[in-house]
Amino acid sequence: MPELNESDKAIGDALGEAAGSAAVSSYLVPESIIRHIVVTVDNLPRQKVAVDKRPIVPAPGTFVAAGDELHATLEAQNFQRYAPMIDVLRKVDMQRLAAVYLRFYPLFQKAYQDLGYPNDYFNDRLVKVIDMLLGTPQITGPIDLVRPNVMYVFADQSLESRPAGQKVLIRMGPDNAAVVKAKLTELRAIITAVPPKH
Repeated sequence: MPELNESDKAIGDALGEAAGSAAVSSYLVPESIIRHIVVTVDNLPRQKVAVDKRPIVPAPGTFVAAGDELHATLEAQNFQRYAPMIDVLRKVDMQRLAAVYLRFYPLFQKAYQDLGYPNDYFNDRLVKVIDMLLGTPQITGPIDLVRPNVMYVFADQSLESRPAGQKVLIRMGPDNAAVVKAKLTELRAIITAVPPKH
């Protein structure tokens, strides 16, 4: 097992074997991989996720809304921006991905403790975050937006006040979100049936 700060090549290679090297080189940010995964997982239930700490590259293209700053709707063509990533995820064998996670778990735990949780377990946090994401509502009708500043936000305050992770799933569209939820359900079953040793 490498040291946490020297683990990028090892975890990158292992993820490449599990998910495909082309997918990993296209979408994974190659620096501080484990730390970025841990920070992002920890932030998903919050209102904001640190953009510079995301472990994957942003979806390509630009955000598209129909309408103006006062009344707009989320354009369905936005959902296509996520299609290549979702295609990769659809093909991932979650047993193999979970095996990588379990193998490197001591480093995930160390990164989580370094965030300021010396007595907590990252796997417990991950399961709670998965449950939060699985609780994302499926919205099939038009989604109204407003633009009070630079960025569009959901006009419906009950959506805008949701955790950052749920808002990402809503923005990627119901079909893409369904694939993510199905894969997360698989992962949850694996890491709770045989949790990592602490």
